[in-house]
Amino acid sequence: MSQFPTPVTVLITGAAGGLGRVIAEAFLTKGANVAICDVNRDRIAETSSAWTQEYHGRFIAEQADVSSKSDIESLVQITTNKFGRLDILINNAGVLDAFDPAGTCTRETWDRVLNVNLTGPYVCTQAAVNAMQTQSPPGGTIINMGSNASVCGTNGGLAYTVSKHGVLGLTRNTAAFYLDHGITCTMLQLGGLATTNILDSLSTGVNQEGLGMVEKHTPGFKAGFNDVPLEDVAKFCVLLADRELAKTMNGASVPFNRNWPAGV
Repeated sequence: MSQFPTPVTVLITGAAGGLGRVIAEAFLTKGANVAICDVNRDRIAETSSAWTQEYHGRFIAEQADVSSKSDIESLVQITTNKFGRLDILINNAGVLDAFDPAGTCTRETWDRVLNVNLTGPYVCTQAAVNAMQTQSPPGGTIINMGSNASVCGTNGGLAYTVSKHGVLGLTRNTAAFYLDHGITCTMLQLGGLATTNILDSLSTGVNQEGLGMVEKHTPGFKAGFNDVPLEDVAKFCVLLADRELAKTMNGASVPFNRNWPAGV
């Protein structure tokens, strides 16, 4: 039985594992309809299998590239065809860079990180607002996963920092332009997370000098103390299903980082 006063349909990107999956399961537990996508075919298959019995008929799990207009438009269409509307978009998919500054950041890294972290949210937001403002009744909520790197220059490499600064701009512009259409947009400024698939991005190694600079300017991280539990992020996303609360927080960048590093 749904714990929401009216049916809620949520689309979450990068949600076959890590933070995205935790958010999806939080919404499913509360009775929402959930559509997820992920670029990883194996993770999508595993997640779909795990949910089939308990959440049968209330979820969609599709492989998709968030930077692909055709993939995302198809996913939104599948979602609205099955569940009737789209109430919440959560732009969660993301990748890290290797902590390279401008002098050593390769074009390949730049393109990969910007495609997932910024072009992806743009493509998904475009598809979502076009669906949300034409459905009946119109409106919806967009939640973007930002970072401490959205507001400072010492929390990642060049590509990651630029991409997350861009997410803040996307949030504020969307919030300003679509409020009159009943659509709100909020960014969560995430700090260190307890565990997340974004760390897969570091499998090819890191720029040690760049990492050292980041560690110098963001000291004191301690696992189990500074890291943000994924479940807490999920709970906050569920709270934003309340449209009036989401309206109050429209355009906000919400620090979700246990005040680490202090003042960011």
